[in-house]
Amino acid sequence: MNHLISRFGVLSLVGLSLLAQARVIVVNSADNTASAPGQTNLVQAIALLQDGDTINFNLPGTGPFYLVTPPLDPDNGYPAITNHHVTIDGYSQPGAEPNTHTILASNNAHLQIVLDSRRGGLHREDLPGLSLQEASVLLVKGATNVTLRGLSFLGPGFGDFTEGSPASYAVSFATGATHGHVEGCWLGLGPNRSEVFQFAAGVTSFQSSAGDGTTIGVDPQAASPAVARSQFNLFLGEFIPVILEGKNLRISGNFFNVFPDGKTDFLADGTPDHLLQAFIETDSADNLVIGTDGDGVNDAEERNVFGGVVFAYDNKLIEWYGRTGTNMVVAGNYFGLSVDGITRFTNSVPVFGIVESYGSLRIGSDFDGVNDTLEGNVINLNYPFGSLFPAPAGGAAPEFLDAQAGAQISLRGNRLIGSALAPFTYADGAGGRLAAFTNYFAPFLDTAQTLMPQLTTNSTSARLRGRCPTGIAPFTNIVVDVYLADEEAWTNGQSFQLPELSYTDPATSATSYYGFAQGREYLGSFTDNGPQDLNPAVGVFEFDISALNLARTAWVTVAANYSATAPGAHNGLAHTSNFSLPILLPNAPRISLSWLGANLVLSWPTNAGIFNLQSTPQLSPSAWADLIPQPALQVHGAIYEAALPMDDRQKFFRLAQ
Repeated sequence: MNHLISRFGVLSLVGLSLLAQARVIVVNSADNTASAPGQTNLVQAIALLQDGDTINFNLPGTGPFYLVTPPLDPDNGYPAITNHHVTIDGYSQPGAEPNTHTILASNNAHLQIVLDSRRGGLHREDLPGLSLQEASVLLVKGATNVTLRGLSFLGPGFGDFTEGSPASYAVSFATGATHGHVEGCWLGLGPNRSEVFQFAAGVTSFQSSAGDGTTIGVDPQAASPAVARSQFNLFLGEFIPVILEGKNLRISGNFFNVFPDGKTDFLADGTPDHLLQAFIETDSADNLVIGTDGDGVNDAEERNVFGGVVFAYDNKLIEWYGRTGTNMVVAGNYFGLSVDGITRFTNSVPVFGIVESYGSLRIGSDFDGVNDTLEGNVINLNYPFGSLFPAPAGGAAPEFLDAQAGAQISLRGNRLIGSALAPFTYADGAGGRLAAFTNYFAPFLDTAQTLMPQLTTNSTSARLRGRCPTGIAPFTNIVVDVYLADEEAWTNGQSFQLPELSYTDPATSATSYYGFAQGREYLGSFTDNGPQDLNPAVGVFEFDISALNLARTAWVTVAANYSATAPGAHNGLAHTSNFSLPILLPNAPRISLSWLGANLVLSWPTNAGIFNLQSTPQLSPSAWADLIPQPALQVHGAIYEAALPMDDRQKFFRLAQ
């Protein structure tokens, strides 16, 4: 214990020492080649840095100010940043203003400090994870807690990944440069808000643990929504906007290939100057957060907005390479949709890369009662369908994600528009898909049963009936999420005519095809054998959904979630099934009761349709049976009436179709 007290005492003194030595170095010259007496340029300022220092800007005149990066040869660009706890703050320049709008609006930041590498000025070193074939505008080497704020980075193009033309990066964290923070920056976009000057990558960290704790965008400790909004980044035109290795990474509050208006995207379509490998690539990504963390603090400002993609070299928007991690979260993001939630970008690439067998990924909400709606992603795919798939019949179907057997993936509370089968694409015409589908679910549920939930046709807008596979211990807590189905994906999916989705139409005996079942609007969640389940059998449910007020005919689908933790746990991870085949829910009529002499009169609206009357002597266990004969129906205006002679025996009645 004395050793621990002594250790913490030393750390405290070191912290006070750093604070006492912290200085503000002011850059007052935009000329990186020379400076007059009393002037300091950015090259000099970085060279002067000590632990705890801040670099501010006070350049004379009217900006924006283009600070030309010193050439790769012979100057080797800016010096590497090697000091801890330092900040370079572009918003300190008079006239610069951070963004004040929410993430689902235009970005109104005004940047004044431009690190201009269009002529090829970069810095390179032969380091673990970085070679002489790679070079960066700013290299953070072995330094912790370095913050880069309010800077515009203009690139020279991708480079050829050779020593003569190295791959260009805006920012690189290397050799143990942990807990870095890039906030309020525009990478690849000039202050005029329209010109794009590309890099091969925006922010990088290579070698396991090199970038541990790196934050791109909103800091989890941002003091207020206003502070969070000031930290939004924009990435425009990079081949890989963010590629990080390490744990506890956070990528929140960014536009990716979306211009500041939030409604115009930089379409990655594979044409020259519109190339993309993936938006985000990570390795060893334990405790990764992409989007909102759902902790109740600034959650609305932590989303990311991703532009449209119809061609990506890795055929993924988010990819894990080498190794995937555990406890990964992708929540609250917009994929292929503008900030207005209406304007759709041209978009058709699988969202997620390979999740390894030991990986765990939550896509959407944990439903712990804290900002659950905010945690749902909005994912628009395969739009416009007719242009992207002019002849779908017999062709390969689009995918949603790729995962190995054993990966635990939760897909809850999202808004899926035009997507593929999710989470696992079991039908795409490729051999072995159905076997892989079974193996994917085998660790979590009884694969001897039908793997997807099934809704029965006697469901109504008041009672949702069906079944789902039972879970394998410890994944025996089953929660069924209810959604309005996405009719677009269902219709589009049918056009592929996939053998795995074929069936014989009972009316015509012709071969027909199911579409892609998915949830477009989350409605609610119900626990199997919970208080709203009227069927006591495990894996068989009858949920009272009358509180959802589905007054119109609703096209509904469900997904079952299997968890080892009780429902409502913060960041509790479930394994989500694919969506059930959707069904139409007829309105459940409200029955009115009255007496007419010795007869009980049941009445209901005529627009609900005609029903059979059933009775049972008791509710538990019930023994519902049709009345024989059925009573005659009388129509009085807009009401059906059925008169039933009563005796002294107890009976319960219901309408059935």
